[in-house]
Amino acid sequence: MPAARALDEARSRLEGSADTAHPWLSPFDAAALASESALAMRDLGRLDDALAHAEQAVSLREAGRARSLALSRITLVDLHVRRGDLDAAVSVGHDLLSTSPTLGSIRVVHQLDDLRRALEPYKTFGPVREYLVRFDDARRARMLLLADIIPLPPGGTPI
Repeated sequence: MPAARALDEARSRLEGSADTAHPWLSPFDAAALASESALAMRDLGRLDDALAHAEQAVSLREAGRARSLALSRITLVDLHVRRGDLDAAVSVGHDLLSTSPTLGSIRVVHQLDDLRRALEPYKTFGPVREYLVRFDDARRARMLLLADIIPLPPGGTPI
């Protein structure tokens, strides 16, 4: 499988040096590899492998890099939803909402929107319904932070 071989090659080359001198550059490190591996395994339908990589990415990112941590947690919640483990999705989802609530990232906002759509079919499940209320409140607050970057939808109020 080409994707798996490419991930193995990336893992073997990870030992190489990364240019981290510029504050806008993110190094390709073990956490980045774990995150990319999770996405590749998800796309290949290997959800158990994807979950293991996503959990590793979150674990490696907990010490810093709020945006990367948020994106990794979004992936982890999505994988739990895809696997039908709604309790785990909600648990990680609460961690996600506490990940730097002032983080102003359009990419994070768009992925949160996708995550909301993935959870919507399960809103009859009490914990998901309660989580979505908290999620919507957090999203509104985040959109206020990005008001100058993201135009308001027709009607003028953040969704």
